[in-house]
Amino acid sequence: MADQIEVIIPRPLISEGSGFTATASFRTRATKAASTPTTVKYRLDCLSTGRTLADWTTATPASSVSIPITGTHNAIQSDANDQEVKQLTVMADESLSTQVRQSVRWTVDNLFGSP
Repeated sequence: MADQIEVIIPRPLISEGSGFTATASFRTRATKAASTPTTVKYRLDCLSTGRTLADWTTATPASSVSIPITGTHNAIQSDANDQEVKQLTVMADESLSTQVRQSVRWTVDNLFGSP
């Protein structure tokens, strides 16, 4: 049973419109062994504006899941902001007694005048 999620992003500061791949790894806390959950879902939010960038999305369960964060996800939502904070939340084993969630945040720099 996977009861621990580690979400890794390449860096905590991203330029507007840049994409990257996040990796969610699932483990059993007691043994630290890799584990495959029954279900995996993720969502993306802009914490600075309160907007949902991608609602809950189902991923194929595996002990490690790659999650694409596109340039569109990292677009600035309000040009009044110099930076915006984005958040990826990963959930395993939805609605089961073993359900677990983990989030990671990063900052997107506004490249004023960028298409």
